Amino acid sequence: MKVVRIIKKILAIWATGAVAVPVSYFGFSTTMIQSLGISIGVMVVMSLFFIMSSARRHYQNPYREEIAYVRHQVKEAKKQLRTIGSYRFKIRSVHMWTELSKLYKVGKSIIEMVEKEPARYKDVQPFFTNYLQSTVTVIERYMFLLSKPTKSIEVKESLHEAEDMLRGLSGKYEHLLTNALSQDKLTLDVELKVLKQAFEEEQPYIPTATNRTK
Repeated sequence: MKVVRIIKKILAIWATGAVAVPVSYFGFSTTMIQSLGISIGVMVVMSLFFIMSSARRHYQNPYREEIAYVRHQVKEAKKQLRTIGSYRFKIRSVHMWTELSKLYKVGKSIIEMVEKEPARYKDVQPFFTNYLQSTVTVIERYMFLLSKPTKSIEVKESLHEAEDMLRGLSGKYEHLLTNALSQDKLTLDVELKVLKQAFEEEQPYIPTATNRTK
């Protein structure tokens, strides 16, 4: 996307420079050399304008591209999570329904957390880059094998392996979420400790002799 924007800007600069030659030559009766000079000047000015605009945007929000990337990841993750959610209602096994529901619930919590606070993406990056897509792939394979009218020993073994894999992924989901939330707990514990210490250090009010006389 960034490369496309750069190419568009370069084309715009060259197009403007090319147009400047006949405009200055025929419109203002300049010589060809002067027209070429004006064209080069126009391209230089436009280049400086684009550079300054880009620098200003970067200065205003240096993490703009990173945030855009995280939002894209969240958007794609929501699609995959909907796929997991839809499979919950296509499976007959109560055990697997519970497992898929657990994956869906924890996955939703992770996505919502990152959506609200993009900076947390690094804490749960494996969920977006590996675990979620692997989950969808395993579920789709599991449902495909489950739909077979006859199940050989090999198919049954594959089904058991898929179930074990989903349980393992569920554990990884929870591990990532727990680690991410543990930072919140640590921060809260520190704040409570500081607040408690501040309360303990407060001197109790002792009436003075003057106050008692009054």
